[in-house]
This record gives sequence, C-alpha cells and structure tokens, in this order.
Amino acid sequence: MQVCRSIGISSVVVVSALYVAVAPAASDGSVAAAFVPGPLDGKTFRGALGPDGKPKDTPDVFVFENGTFVSKECELRCKYPARPYFVRGDGDRMEFISETRCPYKDARITWRGTVEGDRIRGKSTWVVKRWYWNVENTFEFEGRLVPADTSSAAID
Repeated sequence: MQVCRSIGISSVVVVSALYVAVAPAASDGSVAAAFVPGPLDGKTFRGALGPDGKPKDTPDVFVFENGTFVSKECELRCKYPARPYFVRGDGDRMEFISETRCPYKDARITWRGTVEGDRIRGKSTWVVKRWYWNVENTFEFEGRLVPADTSSAAID
C-alpha cells in the first residue's frame, strides 16, 4: 500500500466499472440486460446542448437512473435509448462516459462529461456511418441539477 501512496494512485478512486449484467436469452432469441445502480443515479440535470464552439441553444434534460444515462432530447428526436454509464471520480468531481446507438440506423452518440457539485458539462460525438462516408459532429452540453423533489412531469 505504501508504494501506491508514494506514486499517487490512491488519490484516484475508480467509482464504478461495468454496470451491465447480461441475462440469458429470452424466448424470442433476444438478449435482456439488467442494469445495476450507478453512483450518479437519481441525478437529473436541466440544461442545453449545441454544436461545438457555438451557442448551446437546444434545451435538454440529462438523466442518470438504474445505471443508465440518457439525453431526453436525443431520446425524443431520434429514439436513442438510455444506456449504461461508467464513471471515475475524485471527491465531488465525477467523470462519466456513455454510448448509445440508434435503434434503426448505423449511428451512435458517445457522451463524455463531468459532474461536479450541481453542474454537468461535457461533449458528445455523434457518428453516422454511410456506405460512402461517415458523418461526425461534436456537441457541447451543460446543465444544472434539478432538485430531487421536482416532479417528473415538470422535467419532461
């Protein structure tokens, strides 16, 4: 343990690892996933997103629950589902990453962000693969924590 302290490894705390446990195949052949609670679960942030370097003018709500992360705007517009998130943290600052895929085309969004206190900020990379080229766009997002006593009707 002394070696770890001397090189500073103990100052970095890995808060979570993999949050998905794959269940046996269902009768229809699909695979069901069970999500394990994560350290950011129960946190909802109201904010906005926009293209990298431009104003963040699209309102959005970012939700962590049941070991998953979702952008409500992306879910509403394009049916991107909530997906597992992974975190690492040090004190009040937690970095997270999550990737979601479009259910009906070859597109994905990778979310990388930081939750610190009552704020969330980060970037998402949206990639759509075409047979002749890929489209890739980066967006910035930020938001503030919604109080836990706010009804879900007021969030959506």
